[in-house]
Amino acid sequence: MHFYITAPSSCVEPEDILLAQQQLEQRGHQVSLSKHIFAQHRYLAGRIEQRLQDLYTGWQDATVDAIWCGRGGTGAAQLLPALSQSHLDWSTLPPLIGYSDNTALLHFLAQRGAAALHGPVFQEIASKNLPEQALLSQDAERVLDCIADAQKIQIFQLEAFNHMAHLHALQDTAVQVLGGNLTVLCTLQGTAHALTLTRPSVLLLEDVGEAYYSLERSLTQLLQSIDTQHLKAVVMGDFYNCPQKNVPHALPQIFAEHLNALGVALYLCRDFGHGAHNQAFWLGKTARFAPSKLLIGGTD
Repeated sequence: MHFYITAPSSCVEPEDILLAQQQLEQRGHQVSLSKHIFAQHRYLAGRIEQRLQDLYTGWQDATVDAIWCGRGGTGAAQLLPALSQSHLDWSTLPPLIGYSDNTALLHFLAQRGAAALHGPVFQEIASKNLPEQALLSQDAERVLDCIADAQKIQIFQLEAFNHMAHLHALQDTAVQVLGGNLTVLCTLQGTAHALTLTRPSVLLLEDVGEAYYSLERSLTQLLQSIDTQHLKAVVMGDFYNCPQKNVPHALPQIFAEHLNALGVALYLCRDFGHGAHNQAFWLGKTARFAPSKLLIGGTD
């Protein structure tokens, strides 16, 4: 497969990018680096025009099987006004892979019917969460599986946390998969690119380094700015290195307090986020709940 690597957010670590390129090429894949992949403008991977140009180049190359974001960080939302004015056929574009700050792009694409894969950024795949003697992380292997077979069902193990989840009322319910980084999603609310729910949905959320009060504030903003009648469940991924400090409640308890009042099910899942595991999943696709599982894809 042919992977095109670009950096729509913060500037990348060149050594990690080159190592990931080397390891992926050893597996027989073609890897192309975008023109401005190593650019730096403050903490960003180049100016807006450079990052946009690199994205368009990847999308316009018919040989590219997927575009892989080099890093998260900050800055992806700066590209959305220009992208919203473009005349691309979103449904025909190769998938975009990333997470964290890339959530802004993934969400933008998913809501337009484009393929958006929430998964590890490229500079992580050969240096983070690597099994012994392996060229690539298990998370990267799952990304490759998803790109090779976009119809393959992705299975996530869930732990029911609140009363609504324990009722199993959602079993066999079809929902749209949305979500990503909680803080990034909240920065989009109140803009032309805000998260909107138009049909029964599940939000898969994760975050990193945010204090509990900040996460509760973000959750409050998100819930007050969407149509929660369409929100059937929230799945909490890994909220990595989010300090509890002296807060007497665990983070799931805080989330449950808000979701219980809305009749929304809350599940826990440690398989995605900034921590030890970041299993890829498609945003915008349809999922179904099964006992202790979320099955994504296979029905679109």
